[in-house]
Amino acid sequence: MGGFRTGGPFEFYRYTPSVPAACVFIGLFTVSSVLHTYQIARSRAWVMIPFLLGAYCESIGYIGRILSSSEAPNFTIGPYLLMNMLTLLAPALFAATIYMCLGRIVCTIGGEKYSLVRPSRLTGIFVTGDITGLVVQGAGAGYMAAGTLGDYYTGSKVVIAGLALLVASFGLFVIIALHFDIRMRHAPTAKAMSTALNWRQYLMVLYGGSILIFIRSVFRLVEYAQGNAGWLIRHEWTFYVFDAMLMFAVMVLFNVFHPIAIKAAVDGATVRQKTAFWLSSL
Repeated sequence: MGGFRTGGPFEFYRYTPSVPAACVFIGLFTVSSVLHTYQIARSRAWVMIPFLLGAYCESIGYIGRILSSSEAPNFTIGPYLLMNMLTLLAPALFAATIYMCLGRIVCTIGGEKYSLVRPSRLTGIFVTGDITGLVVQGAGAGYMAAGTLGDYYTGSKVVIAGLALLVASFGLFVIIALHFDIRMRHAPTAKAMSTALNWRQYLMVLYGGSILIFIRSVFRLVEYAQGNAGWLIRHEWTFYVFDAMLMFAVMVLFNVFHPIAIKAAVDGATVRQKTAFWLSSL
């Protein structure tokens, strides 16, 4: 086998994946995913569809860890790729929803002149960056896992490049959101003053989700940078603390602060009317 220059022969896992831990997070992700499904169905907040797909990616991805655990120590590529690819895809789908929510907030409160990027282009630009980063990561992960087909060190560098692109894209997005927020607070538009939408609260929700996704992306970047035998990849708890828990927190954050109010403002209904409709269905 080929090897990383930083840590010996490639292995899918440097430990036997914990079945109880995977089961716990499958349960947590599934409960949140089902609630998101219900919230979207009742409120028709279709902007959350990418988020919902990401939520189910998390739930299904951890099944791969259970399957891998049953194979230890002779792990195969199938369950590993199921886990790795879906847990890489989910945060990008969460991010796509955050991008769309910001664009809708900007338009709803008439803040187009304060945005460094036109709202109509905001989602397209950053989703394109996410997709590009995911494709690069997928190519690198597939190359690494191919066994005898390639140099694992080269594959890891490709994955790192994809993760770095995602981190850079997300960092730029946060800068754009902060610039818009600061300018709007300094000189709010007439729509911002009169709308029933609590746009400041929802911007804070977007910041919260962005920070959690950003931390997780940096963690995965450092994990791959350390190599296949690095300290992070040899300790399973780090994956659950800096990936699973953070992504579950993002899902719960949007369960609690569902973008129903943003949709209501865009549709022209009052937030109270739309929220009452959703609450009446519980």
